[in-house]
Amino acid sequence: MAVKDTSSSLFLIAIKESFIALLPFIFVNSLLALIVALVDVWQPSWQGSAAYAWLSQFGRLLFSFFPLMALLSLSFHFAKYLHVSAVVVASLSIGSQIALHIHGSEAIDLSNGFDFLFGDARAIITPILVAYLLQRLMAIKALSLLQSTSLSSYLKLHLNLFIPLILCFVLVTTGIYWVGELLGMVLSPLVDSLAASSTLLQLFVRVLATHVLWCFGVHGDIAYMLVLGVDNGLQQVAPNLTLSQFTDLFVLLGGSGATHSLLIALFIASKDKNAVNVAKLALPFALFNINEILIYGLPIIFNPRLMLPFVLVPLFNTLIGTLLIVSGWVSFAGNDFAWITPIFLNGYVAGGTLALPLVQLLLVCAGVFIYLPFVRRYSLLVGNKGFERDLIKRVQLQQDIEKISERNYARQQSEDLAANLNLEKTIKAVLNGELLLYYQPKISLSDRRVVGYEALLRLRNERGQVEGPYFIPAFDQAGYSNLIDSFVIRRLRDDLQAWAKQGFYPRVSINLNPNSVLSQDVQSMLIELLGDMADRVDIEVLESMFVADLTAVEASMAYLRQYGFSFVLDDFGTGFSSISLLSKITIDGVKLDRSILENTGHHKGQVLYRHTCMLCRSLGFNLVAEGVETKAEEAFVASAGVSTVQGWLYAKAMPAAEAKRYALLQERFSEQAADSRGDSKAELKADVKADVKTEVKAGLKANSKTE
Repeated sequence: MAVKDTSSSLFLIAIKESFIALLPFIFVNSLLALIVALVDVWQPSWQGSAAYAWLSQFGRLLFSFFPLMALLSLSFHFAKYLHVSAVVVASLSIGSQIALHIHGSEAIDLSNGFDFLFGDARAIITPILVAYLLQRLMAIKALSLLQSTSLSSYLKLHLNLFIPLILCFVLVTTGIYWVGELLGMVLSPLVDSLAASSTLLQLFVRVLATHVLWCFGVHGDIAYMLVLGVDNGLQQVAPNLTLSQFTDLFVLLGGSGATHSLLIALFIASKDKNAVNVAKLALPFALFNINEILIYGLPIIFNPRLMLPFVLVPLFNTLIGTLLIVSGWVSFAGNDFAWITPIFLNGYVAGGTLALPLVQLLLVCAGVFIYLPFVRRYSLLVGNKGFERDLIKRVQLQQDIEKISERNYARQQSEDLAANLNLEKTIKAVLNGELLLYYQPKISLSDRRVVGYEALLRLRNERGQVEGPYFIPAFDQAGYSNLIDSFVIRRLRDDLQAWAKQGFYPRVSINLNPNSVLSQDVQSMLIELLGDMADRVDIEVLESMFVADLTAVEASMAYLRQYGFSFVLDDFGTGFSSISLLSKITIDGVKLDRSILENTGHHKGQVLYRHTCMLCRSLGFNLVAEGVETKAEEAFVASAGVSTVQGWLYAKAMPAAEAKRYALLQERFSEQAADSRGDSKAELKADVKADVKTEVKAGLKANSKTE
C-alpha cells in the first residue's frame, strides 16, 4: 500500500510541477489570445493593421508550440522523479510523435510550425509512458551492456541505455499506434451515428468529450472537432441559439469546467496557498472565459481529485440548460455575442432580459456546492505535505548524490590524466638520470659506532643533482614498484659483496613496496640474491601491511625468516598506530618515527614517547629512533631508553664508499675516545669529529668526480 501511495504521489507531483513550470508560457499565450479577441470584438477596424497581423500570427504560432513545451516539461519532471535521463525521455517522446505522424511517402507539412502535434492527446501521454517504461527496462540487468563499477555512474547509465532505448521506442510507438487504430475502428461508427443523432445528444457528447480530453491535457474543443471532422457548433439547439452559444451561456461559465464555480470554491475552501495564488492569477482571464492557467496551474490535468467535478459540473449545467429550453422557461433574442463576453453580460445580450443572468448565477452557485467537497478533500491532501516533501527530498538527495558522484568521477578523471602526465614525466626523468642507493648510518649512543645502515633510494638527474625518491608514489600507482624493488635488491647485493671483499660487514635495512613481501617473485629474488647475506639484512615493513592481511604477512615473514632475514616495523607512530598490533606480529625491532619525537616539546608528548619505548622494550623489540636532529632530541631519546639513533644530527644518506669511510672514522673516534682520560677527552672528541666530517666531505667530492 505504501508503494502504491508513493507511486501515486510521485505521479501527481511530477504532473503538478510539469505544468507549473509552463505557467509563464501559458500566461503569455492567454494574454495574447485575450488581446486579439478583444480587438476582434471592440475594434474590428484594427484587424487590417500590420500590428494586428503580427500579433495574431505570433499568438497562433506560439500556441502551436504548447504541446511540444508540455512534452519537454513532462519529460524532464517524470525523468527526475523516476531517475532516468530527461534528454533520453524527451528525445524518445519526440521521435515517437514524429514516427506516429509519418504516413507512408506523405511528407509532413511544417509550414504551420508544430501544428501536426497540436490537439493530439498522444503528445501529452507519450513522455509519461516513455518515462515509466524506460525505468522498467533499465531495471532489467540482462539489458545492460556494462556492469563495471570503475566507470562513472553517469557514463555507465547512458551506455547501458542503448538496448532499453530501442525497445522503449519500438514498444511505445507501436503500442500507441495500435491503440489509436483500435480506437479509430471503435469510434468511426460511433462518430457516424453521432452525426445522425439529435442535436441535444450531440450537445451532451460534446460537453462530456471535450472535458474528458481537457483532463488529459488536450485542448478539448479542437481535439473534438478533429475527431468529428466538422464543427457542429453552428447547429441550432433552440430558436435563435446555436450549440456553441448554448455552451457559452450555460456550460462553460468562465471557461471549461465552469471556471467561476471552481474559482469561488477555491477561495472559500482551499487551504493550499499555491492553489489560491493560481486562482488569483487566473481570475482576470476567467472573466473573459480563458482558463488554461487554472487547468494547467492547479492542475486539473491527470489529477483524479479534481477531474470528476471538472466533468460533472458542466454536465449538470448542460442538463439544467436543456431542461429550461425544453420547458420553454427561457427564450433568446437572437443577438450575437463573442465567446470572450463576460458571464451575465453575455446572458443579458443573448436573452434581452435579466432571466438568463439569473439562471447563470444559480448555475454558478450550484457548481460551487458540487466543487466544495472535492476542493476541501484536495486541500486536506495537499495540506498534508509531509509525505510529499519527504518524497521530493529523497529525489533531491538522489540527484545530489548523482551530481557528487559525477563530480568525483570528473575530478578522478582529471587526476588520472594529471597522474599519467606526471608518470610519463617521471619515467622520462628516471630514464634520463641514474638510480642510486645511498646509506644513512644508524649510531649506537653508547660508543658512537655505526651499527648499521638504512638503504635509501636516490636519483641523480640529468643535471647531475642528487634528488630524493619523489618518483616512488608514481611508480607504485602505475604498478611499476617491482622495478624499483628489483633495483634495490640487486644494488644492495652488489654493495654488500663489494664491502665483504674489503672486510666490511655492516647490517643494512631495506624498504620494499608493502605488497612485495607477499609476492613470491620478490621472495625468490631476495633468497637468490641476498640469501647468503640474509643475516645482515633487515626488511622494513609498514603497519598497514598487517592491517590488510595479518595471516598472509606473518606467513611470508616466517618463510623469509627461515633464510635469515629479519624484520623491523618502520615509521611506528605515524597515522593511527595500534599498540595492540605489537602483541600479534612477529618482528625483531621497531623504528620510532620522527613525528612522535617532534611532539616531545610538551609534557604529554614526552610521556607518550617514554611509555612507547618502555612498551616496545618490554616486548623484546630493538628500538631505533629516527629523525634525531638536535642534541636535545638525542638526550631525550637516550633518557627514554633508546640505544640506537638515526638522523641528520649524525649524517645524511651517502654513497656506499662514503658510508664505509664514515663507519671506520666513527670506529676510530670511539676507540680513541675510550683510551682518553680527563680533560683531553673533550678535546679529542672535537678533533676526531672534525676529521670525520672533513674526510667524508672529501670522499663525497672525489666520488662525484669519478661517478
